[in-house]
Amino acid sequence: MLDVHCPDCGRTLIGPRQIISMRATGEGIRVAYVCWCGRAGVEVTGRRRRPAGASRPPAPARAA
Repeated sequence: MLDVHCPDCGRTLIGPRQIISMRATGEGIRVAYVCWCGRAGVEVTGRRRRPAGASRPPAPARAA
């Protein structure tokens, strides 16, 4: 299930049958879908891709 915002229905959940395509982009995962009402839309989800050569944030300290 994926939470999307349809201009006609508002916030709604769609299932795998409503997903047309998924593509990784620099902004996140671009999901093209068709809402239950029949309107097509695009939602960008996931984390932004880190630029090449960017260092990872430090790991949180663990208690001993």
